[in-house]
Amino acid sequence: MRHVEKALVNLIEKSNSFSPYINIKNEEDIKGVAPTVSFTIQSDPVGEVGVNGCQASDMLEYLIYLFRSLNSAVPNRETSITITKLEEALLWQDKRTADRRDRDVEGTMKE
Repeated sequence: MRHVEKALVNLIEKSNSFSPYINIKNEEDIKGVAPTVSFTIQSDPVGEVGVNGCQASDMLEYLIYLFRSLNSAVPNRETSITITKLEEALLWQDKRTADRRDRDVEGTMKE
């Protein structure tokens, strides 16, 4: 199983659901055949149009799992730091979401 697929499997297991908005093509582990990961991004606020894509934070989570998989195969300091910084970015986005919920503006275009 390729790292791109492992990352998606881990993301799905963590969230206990499958996002139809993150897809992998050419996932077979064939030397010289590059896999393609595609993300369908949420078009407008969920509160206005419903869910029609993934959030940017979903992409960050996917990247965290991807770098963890890569780092488990070839551990190094730089990749570990990259994982830490991606986790930090996700924490800031979680803080933003919590703040927007507290102000009752999450899912809207309101400031």
